[in-house]
Amino acid sequence: MEGVRRVTRAGPKRGWRHRLFAALLPLVSHQYEPLVAERKRRLFGCLHGRVVEIGAGTGVNLRYLPGDAEWLGVDPNPYMERYIRAEAARLGRDGAFCLGAAEQLPVPARAADAVVGTLVLCSVTDLESALREIVRVLRPGGRFVFIEHVGAPPGTRTRRRQDCICPLWRRLADGCHPNRDTVRWIERAGFSELHCESFTLPLPIAGPHIAGFAVK
Repeated sequence: MEGVRRVTRAGPKRGWRHRLFAALLPLVSHQYEPLVAERKRRLFGCLHGRVVEIGAGTGVNLRYLPGDAEWLGVDPNPYMERYIRAEAARLGRDGAFCLGAAEQLPVPARAADAVVGTLVLCSVTDLESALREIVRVLRPGGRFVFIEHVGAPPGTRTRRRQDCICPLWRRLADGCHPNRDTVRWIERAGFSELHCESFTLPLPIAGPHIAGFAVK
């Protein structure tokens, strides 16, 4: 077992907020994972071949992937790498980590069998570019599998709260937009199929969710 290898050299270190976010994420995941674990098993359990995960975070999704999946995790936060390595070692599986952004994936065109993203499209700087990159790296017939918290329907009390808190939330949560209409962007990204389920979790502000997959 080789563990997780780095496929590119790390870039410049980020600030204290990025280090703090990486340290707090395992605590958040401990509370969040039981709420979505069954959905993740259904969505990720059938993925094989080369799987690229955008916003890999602490590697929490590794446990749901089949053992034969060739995993590449991409994340812009360098402080996530130590947690990814620890999780991979705990699970006894290999993989690779690359410091980078969803808007510029270090993957050749049509080289990925699947792209995975959970709680990441809310925080990318350029959502349109990120989705364009996902389409680019997927092979024909490949899947983009996602679970995301999204903006509540316009005019609802939850949406008004999301809109109000967004500037502060974005600063504290590593660029996250709680009011982003992510599903509309996925619909326009150029996939041939989209299978999407809306549901609500018992969470403040970030309760509205979508889950599903899109086929290139």
